[in-house]
Amino acid sequence: MAQPPLRIVTYNTLNGGRERDGALHRLLAQLDMLREIKPDVLCLQEGKWWDETGGERVNMIAAALQMEARLAPSASHGCHLVTLVRPPRVRFLRFYPDVAEGTFHHTVSRADLKVEGAAEVLRVLHTHFDPFDPAGRVAEARWLTQYGDRNDTLLVGDLNSEAPGDPEPDSWDWLPATQYSSNRVQHPDGSYGGLDKRAMSALLAAGFVDPAADLELEFAPTAGHWREGDRRHRSDYILRSKHLAWRVESYTVIDTPRAQGAADHLPVVAYLRQAS
Repeated sequence: MAQPPLRIVTYNTLNGGRERDGALHRLLAQLDMLREIKPDVLCLQEGKWWDETGGERVNMIAAALQMEARLAPSASHGCHLVTLVRPPRVRFLRFYPDVAEGTFHHTVSRADLKVEGAAEVLRVLHTHFDPFDPAGRVAEARWLTQYGDRNDTLLVGDLNSEAPGDPEPDSWDWLPATQYSSNRVQHPDGSYGGLDKRAMSALLAAGFVDPAADLELEFAPTAGHWREGDRRHRSDYILRSKHLAWRVESYTVIDTPRAQGAADHLPVVAYLRQAS
């Protein structure tokens, strides 16, 4: 019997699912949602406070989802990354919490995974790009372009960048001028142009493939629903390297009232099947 497709999920949990008063109602709702999705590989961003008391929160999450977890400490704001896999189908062979050796705003981890029935190792690069500096995002993307034409790599996470084909805003009324430098291209004369999409452009030019564009899906935002007046946009991706030995069978954003109430980002799910 053929194996079901491999489910890969990326999800930014917004402050680790913790409320301002320390309550964990959002985290529990997130875990309920993720249990229903039942990912084989899960990449979580903004794992704030999850490293405390010996990683007790990470262990709780792994147990709730019946998965095995690895934590990658962030260099900024405590926004740690956690990669989880579901044994026995997927197991960690090796895990590196910071393959870029401190050069990323947060970090970029690498998990080399053994997938049941697959001869090749599946490499998952998990990151959260610089939210404040387009030049920083470009530098992070440039570090990752070396993986773009490989046959074994997924790049997963919150890349804080929109893709070349994503829609430009009709106006800039939604964005305070204090945030122009974080989001827009700045010309030599100091004026601002459109959205700064250089980070995603660099990744795609290096061979990484955006499944949403490859499958010719309708535009599906992953963020911008949390506060009134925000603009819906894409920030979260599961990109495959050009020659990946797995094909993306389907790709979807979980955009439901429950998901919109659980965090300021939505889960993205890719279904992969080994290329024959």
